[in-house]
Amino acid sequence: MKARTFLALLALAVCLGPVASHAQVFWRVSVKVFTDSGGNRPTGRTDAEIQDDYVYYNRLLANYARGCQFSLVEIVQLPSSLSSWYNMQARDGGNTSELRVNATSNTVLYAYQNNMINIYINNSSSGFCCGGGVNGLIFTGNENDHITPVHEIGHMLGLAHTQGCASCGEGCTTPGDDGVSDTIEDLSCWTRDDISQNSFGVNYANGTAAQRDQVDDVFLNIMSYHYGNFNNLLERLTPGQMDRVANTANSTRDNVTGNYFRFVDLSLGNDILFNGLSTSAPFRSIDGAITGSGTDDVLVIRAGTYSKSVAGSWRITANRVLTSRNGTVRLTRTP
Repeated sequence: MKARTFLALLALAVCLGPVASHAQVFWRVSVKVFTDSGGNRPTGRTDAEIQDDYVYYNRLLANYARGCQFSLVEIVQLPSSLSSWYNMQARDGGNTSELRVNATSNTVLYAYQNNMINIYINNSSSGFCCGGGVNGLIFTGNENDHITPVHEIGHMLGLAHTQGCASCGEGCTTPGDDGVSDTIEDLSCWTRDDISQNSFGVNYANGTAAQRDQVDDVFLNIMSYHYGNFNNLLERLTPGQMDRVANTANSTRDNVTGNYFRFVDLSLGNDILFNGLSTSAPFRSIDGAITGSGTDDVLVIRAGTYSKSVAGSWRITANRVLTSRNGTVRLTRTP
């Protein structure tokens, strides 16, 4: 996703500071690593290498300027008594469901945390999310320097594949829809030209700048299947996808989320009836959002000009993070 899509309006807390500050929305993450019968981890899955991956993922989130980050709380090396999971295929719904049943019934042995995103790593490849239960879990293979873990976290936070289904090789051969209004139809086996032809009737190079950007929004999307290496530019999420993440984080994934996103919309909002916790129930004014939100919440403000509801200067007495949802936000002072 381009940084220009989300223009950071104002940070009244330390928006991208150390994870320990939590002066913004954050997701608690617990990573567990299966070992073989000799107690050995998969190659490339040391604590330092896993931590490096989350440093990268947080840089991606910083680009979206939505005031959120991952908090990698712990990395747990699981005992060799669980070595039967070491080479089990992670990209398998049945295996993931079995792992969830085992982990939630023996939380100490599997280091399962009810208030965190639980990610289990073994020596296979790819990954699967999420399963039922209070929280579900993510099961991934040895995806060192790869986008798979954050792709699976996207599923946990409410996002579908950009093509709306699986891969072409798995029978997904009809252009799909992920239910997000600002992502166009996609297929994993399509090229940029295929995506552009389907939506705009022209090859990618012949499209307008806006059309090419829409194509890239799905072709280079974290939730797409246009896979390659870790640094293959699969780094985009659209404003609509980030809205869905916020709605999910505030509701069904509240147990793994710290602080809240609070939406502000001058045209649709209501400071009395709404609490700002979803795109369909936003605050109307900045004043209302500040009063109705909690310390370190993120105010996600729809583009527009916002005047104070009462005369005087703007005053915030506790930390908030203010960011634009979809364009320029202007704050004006009432005389």
